[in-house]
Amino acid sequence: MKQNLNQLFKLYLRDLKRRGCKTTNKINQLYDNNIKPILGDKPITDIIRGDIASLHLIISERAPFVANNILTTLKAMFNLAITLSLVENNPATHINKNRENKRKRYLTNKELIAVVREMNRLQKNPIYKKSILFIWLLILTGARKGEIAQAKWTDIHDNKLIIKNHKNDRLGEDRIIYLSPQILGMLDKTTKDSDYIVGIKSPRRAWHTILKNCNIDNVRLHDIRHSYASWSLQVVKLADVGELLGHRDQATTQRYAHIHEEKSIENANKIGNHIENLITDL
Repeated sequence: MKQNLNQLFKLYLRDLKRRGCKTTNKINQLYDNNIKPILGDKPITDIIRGDIASLHLIISERAPFVANNILTTLKAMFNLAITLSLVENNPATHINKNRENKRKRYLTNKELIAVVREMNRLQKNPIYKKSILFIWLLILTGARKGEIAQAKWTDIHDNKLIIKNHKNDRLGEDRIIYLSPQILGMLDKTTKDSDYIVGIKSPRRAWHTILKNCNIDNVRLHDIRHSYASWSLQVVKLADVGELLGHRDQATTQRYAHIHEEKSIENANKIGNHIENLITDL
C-alpha cells in the first residue's frame, strides 16, 4: 500500500520533535489548515510539482507568507522521504516563492505615549490586569512573546529573568532578560496567584483593543520588540542592543560573560529610564 502525505507528515513531525524543534505545534497547524485538506490523502509517489505549485498559488492569493511556509514545509518533508527511500525526487523544488518584504513597523514616541495612556485606563478593569502587565514586560524588555508567557516567578534571580528551553537555545544557553528598576517595581506590586508571572499565553485581545482605541494601525505584538530595539539605539550601542534582545553571537566566549552581564544590567537600566522619560508627559 502506497504511503500518503498524511503518513509522511507524521514521520516528519516525529523527526522534528526528535531534533528538538520548538515550533512543531505551528507546523502541525499549518499542515492541518492548508495542506491536509488538499493533498493529505494523496500517495506521495503520485504528487508532482504541479500539485504543489497549484497549492502554493491558491494559498498565495490570500496569504503569501503562509504559502511560502507551506512550500518550505513540503520541501523538508520530501527531503525526509528521499532519505527514507520513499521517493526518488522532491516535487517541492524549483517553485518560486513569493517576495517577502521585511516589516519595518515601530511604535513612534507619540504612539507609545497614546498606548501607555490607554493601558493605564484599561488597567483599572481587572480583566485586563494580566494583559497589561504582559504588554509592559514586552515594552520594557524587548523580549519575545513566548519568553514572557513561559516565564515563572522562580525564573527571577535578583534583576535577571533566566529562561531555559527558549526559542533560540541551540547553543544550550539560558536566555537572560535583564530587568530594569521600572519592571522590578511593577513585579513587586503583582499578586503571585500562579507559578507563571503573567499567567496567560498572549495579550493579543487587549493589544487589539488598545490599538483600536488609540487609532493605531498595523502594529503586531512582535513589533513591540522592534520598537524596543529602536528606542534602545537612542541610548546604547547596536551590539549591546543585540545582547539584550538575545541575539547571541556563537563566538562569544564564557570568558567575557561577567563583563557582558554587568554592561547588560547597566544598559537595561538606561533603556528603562529612557522609555520612562518618553512617557513622562502622561
